[in-house]
Amino acid sequence: MTTQLAVAGVTLLSLSPGCNQDHPDEEIEHHEEHGGSEEIVVRLDRHKVFHAGIRLESVAKRSIPVPLTLPAKVNFNEKRLAHVTARVGGRVEKVNAFTNDKVRGGDTLLQLSSQEFLAMQFEFLQALQRWSSSQKESAEKQAHARSLYESARAKLIAVGLDEEDLNKLEATQASSNYYNVQAPFDGIVLLSSIKTGEQVEIGTDLFELADLRTLWVLADVYEKDLRYINAGMKAVVEVDAYPDLWNGTVSSVYGVVDEKTRTVKARIEVDNSNGKLKPGMFCTVKIHTELGKETIKVPASALLGETEKHFVFVAINDTTFEKRDVLTGAETRDFAEILDGLLEEEKIVVKGGFFLKSELAKETFGEEH
Repeated sequence: MTTQLAVAGVTLLSLSPGCNQDHPDEEIEHHEEHGGSEEIVVRLDRHKVFHAGIRLESVAKRSIPVPLTLPAKVNFNEKRLAHVTARVGGRVEKVNAFTNDKVRGGDTLLQLSSQEFLAMQFEFLQALQRWSSSQKESAEKQAHARSLYESARAKLIAVGLDEEDLNKLEATQASSNYYNVQAPFDGIVLLSSIKTGEQVEIGTDLFELADLRTLWVLADVYEKDLRYINAGMKAVVEVDAYPDLWNGTVSSVYGVVDEKTRTVKARIEVDNSNGKLKPGMFCTVKIHTELGKETIKVPASALLGETEKHFVFVAINDTTFEKRDVLTGAETRDFAEILDGLLEEEKIVVKGGFFLKSELAKETFGEEH
């Protein structure tokens, strides 16, 4: 029985165009192969092949570009965002910076009159004098004096004085009760929350400062697209307000799914030297990624069947087509990865497959009756 089936299969494959003319109507053959699995072969005449608009394409391994367009929002660069707080207590004597002012790193934003700061300087100068005078005393007393000096010096560094300030204080021996609150870097004042005459304590919020020359764009990536996004990919940012495009790089893909939107944030860092991008703006991010590597991929139009069970039609020759179940991997709107069921250089139907499917459906319906 198996030998007869094999012969029948060979005879079918070797039919010439002339033989097709002897069978003006399509034929559908059912035969068993590979342990009893059922395969279905549809054979049409050339007239029907032409009018069905059947188009073939060779199966090949390839890497497919996948352009992703993602909704996004412009955010501050958290690495260049600062809350400036009071490091000493005192009374506000003068405010130099206000909301939306541009400042340079080291600029004095505010001046405090602080008895606490004055006391810290006295402690430092006294410790310096004691350490200097201990040079003729025992090693133990010298070590103790040096420890007091280092402790007083560390307190001044903690409130913001640098080496230049300390050297000047040591040289002049002139302390001051005025403490200057300085900008930590170049940026813009987002919020000035203090006024002249107010009394502040250690830790009081004074300013919020941001460097807007680089910003973060947070794009929403749906779960189904996560496989395509990796750190290091190039991205283009667009906003409605300007025709400009901002080039950036995906610096991080977050590790948490938003429970409401079912998306994951991808962070793109962009250069905003022209100052046009504003935190809070809605924007669009376009990322050109790729579907897999060099694997078999076919046009999505070739796939037929259910969502979880796909099949294609493989061309045996110009007029004969075999229904073939396939196992798919990653899919996009235009292409699908084939994990099993097809070999390179086989020809599949990429247009007209629904016609072949309908012919099978009619035949099945006829058999049931």
